[in-house]
Amino acid sequence: MSEKKDNQPRRFERPQFNHLLDQIDSFFNDSFNHFNSFINKRSIRVNMRETKSNVIVEAELPGYKRDQIQLEIIGNQLRITAEDTSTYEEKNDKSMFYNKEHSFQRAERLITLPFTVSEKDTKAALNNGILKITIPKKNESRKFIDINDPKEKR
Repeated sequence: MSEKKDNQPRRFERPQFNHLLDQIDSFFNDSFNHFNSFINKRSIRVNMRETKSNVIVEAELPGYKRDQIQLEIIGNQLRITAEDTSTYEEKNDKSMFYNKEHSFQRAERLITLPFTVSEKDTKAALNNGILKITIPKKNESRKFIDINDPKEKR
């Protein structure tokens, strides 16, 4: 029988090589994590609170204008989307220099509620970068079920 305990390749015997390999692993892991953050959409920060008759959603959208924000109702879900595109152009005829940059940012948040969202009754307002959405609760379809306790005699 073989004296080897496992068939896995051994790492270098010198600790400085192990440290170097750990640093290389860390470099690639960190790079891919940062790369994924560029690909993924930004999320929108929201605060939700509930009153007796409404659910109030406040979304933080600093710097966005009304025409850059879209609200979509999908059954019992509310999708908040904000998009911003900008173009920067710099031109210098003397040095024959021309630079043009485009940027596109998209932020999105999907909120699920325990009831169907009414398009007719839902209201939204944008004030100082805070989008306030008031969604009335419809309780017609809510029913409660009694829970029997076997120890209780009826």
